[in-house]
Amino acid sequence: MNVREDMLRVLDQRDYLVKENQHLQEQLEEERKKVLKLEQEMKQIKEREPLSTVGV
Repeated sequence: MNVREDMLRVLDQRDYLVKENQHLQEQLEEERKKVLKLEQEMKQIKEREPLSTVGV
């Protein structure tokens, strides 16, 4: 193998990793949004719980 082929292979690997990293970053952002939404829902549920147990 010559240096040119090695460089092309390295550049191809880099391109692949850059795309994979972008994809993972997008997935991470989606998961963070899901967590935030769930945390907000949990907070709303906790705020309602004490009111529903007062009359019991």
